[in-house]
Order: sequence, then structure tokens, then C-alpha cells
Amino acid sequence: MQPDLTPDEAREALDTARTEATEAAGLVESLAERVREGDPDVTAEQLGAQRQLADLAQLRITAAERKLDAAQKADLDARARATADRIRDLVADDTAEPILDAVRAVMDAARLLVKVSDERHAAIRDVATEGVALNDELGRTRAYAEAYAAWVRRGQPEGEEPDARMTNWRDTTTDPWPSRHGYRFMAQTGTSLAVSMDGEGSAQAIPAGRVLGVVLRAVLDDSKTRTQATEMIGLSTAGLDRNTGLVPGLAEVLAEDPRADTEG
Repeated sequence: MQPDLTPDEAREALDTARTEATEAAGLVESLAERVREGDPDVTAEQLGAQRQLADLAQLRITAAERKLDAAQKADLDARARATADRIRDLVADDTAEPILDAVRAVMDAARLLVKVSDERHAAIRDVATEGVALNDELGRTRAYAEAYAAWVRRGQPEGEEPDARMTNWRDTTTDPWPSRHGYRFMAQTGTSLAVSMDGEGSAQAIPAGRVLGVVLRAVLDDSKTRTQATEMIGLSTAGLDRNTGLVPGLAEVLAEDPRADTEG
């Protein structure tokens, strides 16, 4: 019994059968043409034998086509069964524990990042607020001293107190940072929350959410992964629940209270 052929082997056999059939048909036509030209050496037996060979070659094409069809069906069946076995094994052995462990690690790290970022932001905010207040106070003191000295130089009008001319102390000085003179510090609490010491350096606050965003942006360097993460952030509650449910146990991990380990 001929062994089963692979699809590639069956295609090669079919190509060979077709080539042989073409050659056999060509020989039949060649003999027939010789007869048409009056060649007396071509006999009926020769022509008949060659036509039989051509017919046989056509039958071999049909046989090769059937073998190819059988080989393709057998190959498809074998590959489908193999895939079914792999899916069966995957479903049986599938576990989300590595993902859940990684999720817990990411959540712990993210909470720590937010905590320390918030602490730094609060520390800079507190000292910057204090610095801005002192800078204003120093400015008012300096401005008053300069205005008072100018008032004295002009001579005090009768019945007028020095403070009467101090309606806008900022008009008396153009230096926005009196805190730099003698104290060497500057502080801001507007669009930029920052403090600095001349010659020593500076510290500028950044909200915890932005720090976390910067880190995630750096980690999600693959554009496709980054796009998927952005889509998840913008999903509705129902959409988030649906995607969360794709990982068994993920909802429970996300709901874990980080304070549970420290209470009791």
C-alpha cells in the first residue's frame, strides 16, 4: 500500500502526471500528423498504443488530483486536531496568577509613587507658600523704609503722617525678589510651584498624577500598547468591568484594600 502523501508531495505528483499527459498527447498528435502527411510507416497499432498511453496519462491525472484532495483533507484534519489539543491543554492549565501577582506589584509601586510624590509636592508647596508670604512682607518693609526716607528728605508737611503716602507700596520698588537680598531665596506658588537658593539649586513640584503619567509613558514605549492603555483609561465603568472580567480574579485584586495589611 502506498504511504500517505503530504499535500506538497501530492502537488508534485500531480504536476508530474500533467506533464506526462501533455507529452503523451503531443506524441499522439505527432503520429497523427505524420499519417496526415502520408507517412506509410505509422501503423494503426502504433497510433492506437500511443492513444492508450495518452488516455492512461489522463487517468493518472485524475488519480493524482484525488490523492491531492485526500492529502489536503488529511493535513487539515491533523492540524485542526493538533490545535484542538493545544487549546484543550491551554484551557486546562491556564492561570491568571502571574498577572495578578504583577498587578499587585504594580498597584503597590503606583501607590508608593503617588505617596512619595504627594509628600514632596506638599513639602515644596508649604515652604513655597511661606517663602512667598515672607517675600511680600520683606517687600513691604523695604518699600515702607524707602518711602519713609523719601518723605523725610522732602520734609514732613504739617499735620501729615508718614503712612498716609503708603497707598501702593509696590510702586516704590521694582525688585520682585527682596527675599534674595540677605536671604538668597526665591519662592513661587502660581502656575509654577517652586523654591530656589542662589548658588545652591532649586526644587520644583510636580503633581503625583503627572509623575505617574510620565512613568507609564516611559514604560509603555510600544505605541500599540500605549494606545490600548489610553483606551482603557477613557472607558466607561461598564467597559472597564467588561475588560476586567477577561482576567479571572483581577476584579478582586483591584478591590483589595491596601490598608488591610496594616490594620488590626
